[in-house]
Amino acid sequence: MGAAAAEREVVLAAVERELPAATELARWMAAHPELSLEERETSARYAAALESRGFAVERRAAGLETAFVASWGSREAPLRAALLAEMDALPEIGHACGHNLSGPASLCAAFALAASLAPQDLRILVVGTPAEEIGVGKRRLVEAGVFAGADVAMMAHASDMRRAHRLFLGNRKFVFTFHGRAAHAAASPERGVNALDAVIALFVAVGLLRQQLPPGVRVHGIVREGGTAPNVIPERAVAELWVRALDPAQLADAAARLVRCAEGAAAAAGARLEARELESSSPPMKPNLALAGCYREQLAALGLAESQHAPDQAIGSSDVTHVSLAVPTIHPNFPIGRELQLHTRAFADAAGGAAGEAGLGEAARALALCVLELARDPALRARVAREFGGS
Repeated sequence: MGAAAAEREVVLAAVERELPAATELARWMAAHPELSLEERETSARYAAALESRGFAVERRAAGLETAFVASWGSREAPLRAALLAEMDALPEIGHACGHNLSGPASLCAAFALAASLAPQDLRILVVGTPAEEIGVGKRRLVEAGVFAGADVAMMAHASDMRRAHRLFLGNRKFVFTFHGRAAHAAASPERGVNALDAVIALFVAVGLLRQQLPPGVRVHGIVREGGTAPNVIPERAVAELWVRALDPAQLADAAARLVRCAEGAAAAAGARLEARELESSSPPMKPNLALAGCYREQLAALGLAESQHAPDQAIGSSDVTHVSLAVPTIHPNFPIGRELQLHTRAFADAAGGAAGEAGLGEAARALALCVLELARDPALRARVAREFGGS
């Protein structure tokens, strides 16, 4: 390893000193969940904690009220590392994705590094990333150039697994609105154009399409609107469908085929189609195995064995994939229980309890040591950059 054992111990000791404050913040967040783009008090507490430790905080990053970029260290440092701090919760079930752990873990790691290293050795960016649950925060931050000067970006996410390398499916999200013509369903049905028929035809076509899609490609959706009364032929019907895949080419092909299914359904029903892709669509994760390997080495040094889960096992989508296209990025998992499913009350309970707090500590230690190793090992930095540029 590039970092000396004594320096690693200094960083770990700093993590332990910062853990009580990070844990208290996590507890507050669990008790006061804030929804996407409404994370005002969480963002304010993050920013206050960062400023109290010497970070310069730029608020309203990318025009988002609750986003921020907090910086520490020299702009000329050999490593510029971005630590992502998520903050939003889910409606009704609170922090059932564990952002009350992942955000404070990133802050704790940043505080420990700033307390242990000289400013000329490292530039840390703590990026407050709102609205992960609706998939727009990191996309807007990337588009605003927030990560343009960073060498790496990372965060760790709560799970029932421990893995250094994990992937995310790309996700193309479409809303299909079909416009028909209303008529009395019994007295003059021939005068109507049934928009709901188009939605039904779309789902039938998607069901047939699934038979010809490659393994791992997902298509799923809901009917948002389907009419107002049984005796009125629906003049408007709306469906939302998502396509997911790990392979960018397969994702693009499946999305194009889905749109053609909608066009065919509209033609069959005689309806007019209005198709719209949502901003919250996201690309597949661009992996960086060199960076993930660095995190894996820190887990081993901490005596933590990875669970036997493949990188593509039990995965969904996240807006962190936008970051992975801009800068080498990892998004490892730390466990807070067994047989837990994200976005459930059981997960929220675990994230707000002792297991969640233990996971927060694991993530803070591993993140801090990973950044330290990158700061001290130019060959590792070169491998990470080479892999990113060559893939």
